[in-house]
Amino acid sequence: MRSHNQQLDIFDHDPRLTAPKLAKAFRAAADEALKQFQFSDAVRQERHDYYLGEAKRHDAIAKQAKRAGGRRTARKKAVR
Repeated sequence: MRSHNQQLDIFDHDPRLTAPKLAKAFRAAADEALKQFQFSDAVRQERHDYYLGEAKRHDAIAKQAKRAGGRRTARKKAVR
């Protein structure tokens, strides 16, 4: 049976692993956005703010996933 790419890989799509990497990449992009002199000052600042917002969003996703993972292991320990 084919999955038609609807089933995600547990290691490649785990938010605890990918979100911090994406946040780091967005922070690097935010720094680089300020150096792109082909854009006006307003556009550079807008792009910088966008990338920082995305980095914060991915940080929140990672924090939430980490907290959820901790709750799952805490329940298992309590049951035993």
